[in-house]
Amino acid sequence: MPKNWIEHTKQLIERHGIDAQILEHKDWGKESQTVAKALGVPVANILKALLCFSDGEPLLAMILGDDRLELGKLEMLLHADVRLGRAKELKSLGFTVGGIPAIGSGLRTFVDTKVLQKEFVIGSAGSPYVGIRLKPSDLVKLNGAIVADLAK
Repeated sequence: MPKNWIEHTKQLIERHGIDAQILEHKDWGKESQTVAKALGVPVANILKALLCFSDGEPLLAMILGDDRLELGKLEMLLHADVRLGRAKELKSLGFTVGGIPAIGSGLRTFVDTKVLQKEFVIGSAGSPYVGIRLKPSDLVKLNGAIVADLAK
């Protein structure tokens, strides 16, 4: 996995020719509200990438910043138990809290249906201080993501 996730994100934007922007901010992006305020956008346009585990395998669940993940919905989809990842597991995979890259993580990815209703979303570009603004359709396409109802 790439060590420099921001550079990896920039390369993906260029390679796939998507309409996306890299956005830097000074506030730690652990909380969606913090990022929304720092970038001057509604929290509903911020993307939360949550590391989960099912049968010992890591996966990402992506939901809007003002939503909460409903693990039961993901369990029904996978026909398996699902739990949220811990900070140490995040680090062991090469990610940081608030810095899981929205594209190119290499993990099996699930995107909540509400994400696709947005004109744009802003997820992490691989750092809690750097975001990527992109179209939800590009988010799904670049991750080969499964779209499903995941939020409460």
